[in-house]
Amino acid sequence: MSTATEIKTHDTDESSEGGDKVLCGICRRQFSRYTCPTCNVAYCSLTCFRSEAHSQCSETFYRKEIETGIKTESSKTAEERVKMLELLKRMEERNAEEDEAMLMGSDEEDEEGDGLARRLAGMDISSASADELLRLLTKEERDKFFMALKDPSSELAQQLLASTELDRTRQAPWWEVPSVDKDSSGPVEVRYGHKPELMDVPKSLVKPNPNGPTLLYNICAVLLAYAYTTRHLSMSPLSSTENDPSDQNEARRIIAQAVPFIADRKSKVLHVSIGDAANALWSRLDPGCVDTRTFLVLLEDIAKLVRPRIATIAEPSASGGQILTADHPSAAAILALSDCTSLFKLPAMDSSRVPPRQNNVTMKLTFYAAHLLSTPLFLLRAIADEVCLYSKTVEKEIEWPSERSRRP
Repeated sequence: MSTATEIKTHDTDESSEGGDKVLCGICRRQFSRYTCPTCNVAYCSLTCFRSEAHSQCSETFYRKEIETGIKTESSKTAEERVKMLELLKRMEERNAEEDEAMLMGSDEEDEEGDGLARRLAGMDISSASADELLRLLTKEERDKFFMALKDPSSELAQQLLASTELDRTRQAPWWEVPSVDKDSSGPVEVRYGHKPELMDVPKSLVKPNPNGPTLLYNICAVLLAYAYTTRHLSMSPLSSTENDPSDQNEARRIIAQAVPFIADRKSKVLHVSIGDAANALWSRLDPGCVDTRTFLVLLEDIAKLVRPRIATIAEPSASGGQILTADHPSAAAILALSDCTSLFKLPAMDSSRVPPRQNNVTMKLTFYAAHLLSTPLFLLRAIADEVCLYSKTVEKEIEWPSERSRRP
């Protein structure tokens, strides 16, 4: 997370019943959970933070985070710089079209500055930093660029991202690959990732433990971090050898930051609900990287991964290994954990040594996979239903402010 600005979170531990709970200073309906780093107003959710009444602070906050991220990012590859340049070019083309429509052939704008192509003349794009490219933009162009980054769903952002070059590098999540029985008429425009290889889960670990604590919500948190990383980097699967090592380093960083308990051998974190797991993960993601609507997509991903399919479970082998195939009811969730395990087995980009076959992260992920395989299918269906119910609750948080604003 960027160190430029930090949002303060409130302690919402139920054990401190005697403490005063502060209402959200924006909607005045929910108890506050955070404090704005700029104006110190207490607020309850991202929806309130980004509301019209608080736009002066939220826009400044997101801009500062984006600028800091661009200036401090040290792993930008030449390919990423080319992608950014393409976005800037598309922005310049859009500005030119708007100017032509507004000025009807007037030459006044020509005196204010050269076009982006002229400004790029003589520059080595492959070695130029993101900061150098940003300095080529006018103030108005930079404002539009940062506004598009702040709201990826906006019309401007969608036009900037409508790029053939970007489409060739994007990969949709492997779990979204349409089934063969669906209508496949017309050209296929989406490039889906392939399924990762299934991990080996020792049979000795797959055993029911009815008296022990459930780890299903911790597993949901890991799957949330996995789904977010996959979509954020447009990289699927994360462990594919075709991926850039710097991108895989970033994937490991994001997951370890979002769910630090998988790397801490002594961690005693135990989530007790899907809301608990989701809120904890959301608070650890880099500011401005995910909005409420995007989070709804991630919750939909988790429900799909966790919900068991109707399938025939293979008999375990007599040799002591666990036969786990792609037809297993819980194969989707196990495949996601397998991809994470393979990712953390890969050597770091700045290390030439071969990584150990097992480490704290991979051992814990293997244990989580065994816990999933030991869980009755009806419990997994109940967890998937709980995720869907929680998603509807989050969706209502989006709809309520807009409904209230439409009231006379």
